[in-house]
Amino acid sequence: MKIAIQNKICFEGEVEVVEEVRDVEVVEKGDFLYLTYHNDDKERVVLKVGEQQCSMTRFSEPKSVMQFMDAAITRTQIVTPVGIQHLNVVTDTYQRESNQVTIDYTLQIPQTGQDLAQYHLRIRWGNF
Repeated sequence: MKIAIQNKICFEGEVEVVEEVRDVEVVEKGDFLYLTYHNDDKERVVLKVGEQQCSMTRFSEPKSVMQFMDAAITRTQIVTPVGIQHLNVVTDTYQRESNQVTIDYTLQIPQTGQDLAQYHLRIRWGNF
């Protein structure tokens, strides 16, 4: 099975589209699907996908977790070249269809409310 990830990133007036296709392991537990794959850095990434929310855990050093819930704000920490940054994840839209999730979100500096970047993330999985 494969996972296809397309992420459109808007940062400081510029747009970048990142696309990747990976092998994925899919496990269903209760009301959630767990999609596990490895990224370019050989880190294990686990997506926990439900009808109303999704979490993305990257097993890096340190581990990073992002949660997406429709019209909600969550917190995350991301390792950057200048150190660990604590950010708000402002999810505008979370839509789950059968084998696809679409998420529109913004990473925001909590202290100032300043937007760092906007994202349109589409994740599909299946035999393709």
